[in-house]
Amino acid sequence: MFDKNTYLERIGYSGSGEPTLATLRELQRKHQTRFHYDNAYVGITDFLRFDLDAMFVTTVLKGRGGICTDLNFLFVRLLEELGFDVKLVAAGILFPGGKWGPDVEHAVIVVRLDGEDWLADVGYGGVSIVEPLRMSGETASQDGIDFRLLRDGDYHVLQYRTRGKDWRIAYRVTTKARDRNEWNVLTELNTIHKDVLVRRRRCVTDNGQVMLTANLIVSIEDGVESSRLVRDPAELEKVVSQYWG
Repeated sequence: MFDKNTYLERIGYSGSGEPTLATLRELQRKHQTRFHYDNAYVGITDFLRFDLDAMFVTTVLKGRGGICTDLNFLFVRLLEELGFDVKLVAAGILFPGGKWGPDVEHAVIVVRLDGEDWLADVGYGGVSIVEPLRMSGETASQDGIDFRLLRDGDYHVLQYRTRGKDWRIAYRVTTKARDRNEWNVLTELNTIHKDVLVRRRRCVTDNGQVMLTANLIVSIEDGVESSRLVRDPAELEKVVSQYWG
């Protein structure tokens, strides 16, 4: 059964829980350092029935990794119980060749604080924000990585820039409030892509973030990005153990 206090304990949060920007910033960072993105469970995810109590057991109590519909759905519930003004919204991913995926693909969160909207996300598999990002278009640096949300029609496009690199796109967000059941559409996508799904993991470190796609590891430390292929199975196992336990 979902329990707010157990949730806070598991992510190592001991503050007041007041619905402030400082609280949101700490919660978002701690959540990502404790619960990692891992798409290994997509094939066994029931996208027709999002049971938050069951998610709470597998993710919070057992510490299993998850995808956006695990991590962000749970985080929304936590924020709601703490008194934050939140809404679940959808995001589309940019595919190679410049084609956008469907709007209802990735799940993210918009938090209203003191008359301003902030983007929160604890469930993305690529380079992403580790703290709330004001939805104003201004650039904010997080662990040496620059982020900004640029308006493009009905969308806000999340872009990021590591040191010495150009701006790149993570995803685009719509600000319409969504119901969890709208992600039922992922059942069809899961069926289409199940045979070509590549395992992807992401974790947040003290000074950056690390992504592992198959055997390609991308590491960003203090804004400096590096990547390499891990060809030796024993070394790959060591990398996985180091970052994902």
